[in-house]
Amino acid sequence: MRTTIKDIANYTGFSVTTISLVLNNKADKIPRSTKNKIMDAVEELNYHPNQLAVGLVKKRTQTIGLIISDVSNVFFSTLAKGVEDSCRSQGWNLILCNTNDKHDRDMSYIQVLANKGVDGILFCMARDSDKKKTEESIQLLKKLKIPFVMIDRYLEEADCSSVIVDHRQGGYAAAKYLLRHGHRNIGCVTGPSGLEDSMERLKGYKKALEEYEIPYRAEFIYEGNYDRESGAGAVDYFEDKEISAVFAFNDMSAYGVYNRLKKRGISVPEGMSLIGYDDIFFSEILDVPLTTVKQPIYEMGVESVRQLIEEVESDAGAKKCIVFQPALIVRESVGYGPAYERGGRPI
Repeated sequence: MRTTIKDIANYTGFSVTTISLVLNNKADKIPRSTKNKIMDAVEELNYHPNQLAVGLVKKRTQTIGLIISDVSNVFFSTLAKGVEDSCRSQGWNLILCNTNDKHDRDMSYIQVLANKGVDGILFCMARDSDKKKTEESIQLLKKLKIPFVMIDRYLEEADCSSVIVDHRQGGYAAAKYLLRHGHRNIGCVTGPSGLEDSMERLKGYKKALEEYEIPYRAEFIYEGNYDRESGAGAVDYFEDKEISAVFAFNDMSAYGVYNRLKKRGISVPEGMSLIGYDDIFFSEILDVPLTTVKQPIYEMGVESVRQLIEEVESDAGAKKCIVFQPALIVRESVGYGPAYERGGRPI
């Protein structure tokens, strides 16, 4: 049986009111000796407050819901760790919901979390969410009047807080690095075309091409799903395209490219240069360590919790968009392309 305040009252002989004041740090006029006896009893009887009852009184549960699309993807597991560590350090609880990248599960989990009485939701939508589906999710969140923060994947038109990366800059940095190394025919393995983050990376790629006065070629673009299968499929698609480098829009796709090239007997970077995006753990320990664009994933998780708690506790409910800057991490998977050497200098 759960120990109650009445049990502590019976055990110590003090009133329920006195014990309640001590437990809620409102016992300014109560003697120190009384406080000590009550706290000793709390420890001896293993008393813990009923969070459901506390939530009903305070209209808060100190609980956050996190909806992510694929916990098996290292990006999202790292994000979840940042969220969980931040919640724990601030005394908040976390409910994790994994949707397997299905929009209908996004909708279902939003309702489940609302029924559980969470104070807010951190939302990283499923990759099958086009603009219409994303709007549907946001409308449900607003209808339920639950504070929420979108992480990484977002809708630009949505009137909500978000924690994102400047993906256009990330795409630009990756493409420019390849161009500076003499690559002119660069294949791209994108994410789903309806996702804002994928579209922004592609815009960055196009910007770099424009700077080098290289025409954009649609046949060099392969739409993927941010998974290894997409990377493998892209290699088959690029077979007759005469490309010298591949820019994969996430590291999981880059792994798929790397493995398929290896099976075909094509070495990286001698036979094909490769650059990824995310800088998840395994990228550093590949046989050929992957050059990639780093997203501060853990830090994004920490910041998203800070933003959500601030919104929950603020009557104003101010909306903010926090934008992290990506960083190019140079390793060994990019070599020199056909246009590099003219007198030993890049062109």
